Amino acid sequence: MPLDGIVLNCITNTLNETLINGRVDKIHQTEKDELFFTVRNNGKNYKLLITASSNYPRIHVTKNIKSNPIKPPVFCMLLRKHLTGSRIREIKQLNFDRIVEIVFETKDELESIHYKSFIIEIMGKHSNIILINTESRNIIDSIKRISQNISSKRQIYPGLVYSAPPSKPKYNPLNINKKDFMNLLNKTRQGIVLYKYFYQTFNGISPLISKEICFLSQVDESITLAEIDENISNRLWLNFNIMFDKVNQNNFSPSIYINNNTYYDFHCLDLNHIEMDDKINYTSINELLDVFYFKRDNINRLKQKSANMLKTINTKLDRNIKKLAKQKQDLFSAEDREKYRIYGDLIISNIHMINKSSTNITVQNYYDEEGTSTITIPLDPRLNPSQNAQKHYKKYNKLKKAEEELVKLIQYTENEIFYLENIIYNIEQCSNINEIEEIREELSAQGFIKKKKVSKKSSTKGSKPLSFVSSKGHEILVGKNNKQNDLLTFKISRKDDLWLHTKNIPGSHVILRTNGDDIDDSELLEAARLAAYYSKARNSDNVEIDYTKRINVKKPNGSKPGFVIYENYYTVIVNPNINDIKVKE
Repeated sequence: MPLDGIVLNCITNTLNETLINGRVDKIHQTEKDELFFTVRNNGKNYKLLITASSNYPRIHVTKNIKSNPIKPPVFCMLLRKHLTGSRIREIKQLNFDRIVEIVFETKDELESIHYKSFIIEIMGKHSNIILINTESRNIIDSIKRISQNISSKRQIYPGLVYSAPPSKPKYNPLNINKKDFMNLLNKTRQGIVLYKYFYQTFNGISPLISKEICFLSQVDESITLAEIDENISNRLWLNFNIMFDKVNQNNFSPSIYINNNTYYDFHCLDLNHIEMDDKINYTSINELLDVFYFKRDNINRLKQKSANMLKTINTKLDRNIKKLAKQKQDLFSAEDREKYRIYGDLIISNIHMINKSSTNITVQNYYDEEGTSTITIPLDPRLNPSQNAQKHYKKYNKLKKAEEELVKLIQYTENEIFYLENIIYNIEQCSNINEIEEIREELSAQGFIKKKKVSKKSSTKGSKPLSFVSSKGHEILVGKNNKQNDLLTFKISRKDDLWLHTKNIPGSHVILRTNGDDIDDSELLEAARLAAYYSKARNSDNVEIDYTKRINVKKPNGSKPGFVIYENYYTVIVNPNINDIKVKE
């Protein structure tokens, strides 16, 4: 995922084509390190995403919009004060490095023109977004303030003069001619590995591009500079020059490379050295970054939002699993109670044979099927025979009552475990923050986690079930959490719709809308495959799916969200492959 100087150059060129002279209408800060600018230009609105996320820092125009917090952060309010209504006059990449400067033209109350710059440093965990006065270079504020306690080399704080991040001196590859290239090769430390040489010597070159230059030059990337002859040097220069001629001419070809059904890598130049299963070409770097980063960034945000919740649920799940084991052990012991009743009966039957101080007695066991065996009964020498019999009867009655309670407790604990496992599955299936918040609200209502203080003017919108279309045109709906499952089963669906769920495995409620029609077997199997895919058994080859008419599904009073009972059902076994099932648009 190399958002290197070359990709950033491609981005800045695209931003110059679309945003120069555009007016900043709105500014939102959706996350602590993420901003959205709405820029109006040439009759169109553009959403400019700028993020200093440690995992995926970037800048590009996007179509993916996130919900805004109820109360805007302080940095967002500052930006609105300084930049709302301003016009973008310049967007430039600094020294072909991973730093972009956007210059805004602003006006004060007296209509005097001033210039403010936005510095976006895209450098992993050190990424930052800094607002400065363009002329004086004084820092107005930043999305991440860096004090001396954090870094002794460079501070980012209001009032200080902005300086570029400290780094080793490197060369701009756009300004290198053949003579300079050859001189650098000859004077560089000879023990350095070839592919490392390129990204350690030139700005904006990532290890990925270094390896591509070696590959195109048909040179082993792992050799040292000491092993390079004149022929190799010429081949390296030829391909280096061709590559950066493309950059100078803005001749880019944005592509995502796919391997093992995952987005393996991307770049705005063709990459030939990486092994791949497929390649997707894009006409716009903005569209590529939207596709590539949105899902990854969203997953990362969801993990951060749900981490504490998952930890709490997993802890409670482990406790319930241990509790269940103890309850089953106690039940096993309680099931052995019958011998105490037999002890009592046999003591009464042989009361005349028992001495007061005896510690045990061996008698014939009339309860044995053949009636020929003997049994030794323990006795308390402090008690008389009648009291010993009563002692065993009491133990029998106690264990009998314990068994009745344990059966109820085991059922309750098993339901708790199933519910918690289902919650974990639901969290893992979340695709946006609203779904996480719905689960949080559910867990708060059930007493599993503390209630979160929420403003009365909450902007959280209810999420919607997934929607698919069967091969015969009937809609198939899939719930993604317990709230959606209950809504789908008891509010949205009709009584003659088909309801599907994995047998005894956490998963989604699935509704196949019949619209009063006869359902084809192929449609039923499609809905069953969706139920299998959207369950904890997704990675299994064969999954049992129960299905019945929706009218046969009931929700017991007082049961937890998502819990139902059903009758008159059938079971089908399917493979959870849904590649051929269409998503409803």
